[in-house]
Amino acid sequence: MATMMLFLLTISLTVHSVGCFINHSECAKTDKLLGNWYIIRWAGNLPLPEAKLRSPLPPFVLAKNKIGYLEFRMNISKPIGCVEFKMAMNEAKDFPCYFTLWMWHYVSIKFFGGENFGIASLNGITNNVHQMMAMLMGRRNYTADTTLLLDFEDFVNQMGMNKTSIINPPYDDSCEPDKKS
Repeated sequence: MATMMLFLLTISLTVHSVGCFINHSECAKTDKLLGNWYIIRWAGNLPLPEAKLRSPLPPFVLAKNKIGYLEFRMNISKPIGCVEFKMAMNEAKDFPCYFTLWMWHYVSIKFFGGENFGIASLNGITNNVHQMMAMLMGRRNYTADTTLLLDFEDFVNQMGMNKTSIINPPYDDSCEPDKKS
């Protein structure tokens, strides 16, 4: 029995080390993404100062806008108070798992380990600069189990970024709807 358990442990560690995800992934569709989400981890090469990269992040909402597109909504804390940021995303018809932001910019969103956690990624060119970003998001809270964190590390590595660039952002609840000033 001990030999069998050691064999299974060896197989699972080998499978993980070659870049396979531990949790099953599934393409996210608009209707299944609706609701409140939290940013658990993120990584990217965005041209921002270090202080901004590590600043606290509030939860966000994915909702349908008036014309039926998925809309990202986040209340951001500014010196003047809470400001709502919105961005429409349309499901790309010929590309499963992808949403169009604006011309030639696509966001991929996949659920991992069920519909309560997902990974969103952006891989595009802006002003002749190749920009990448990945975000691990959770529906009910801003924590994830070890297997989801390992999947996110693998995902970041597959995008060509270093896992040491992963940021664990502090949580900001100052602009939640019931706390707006």
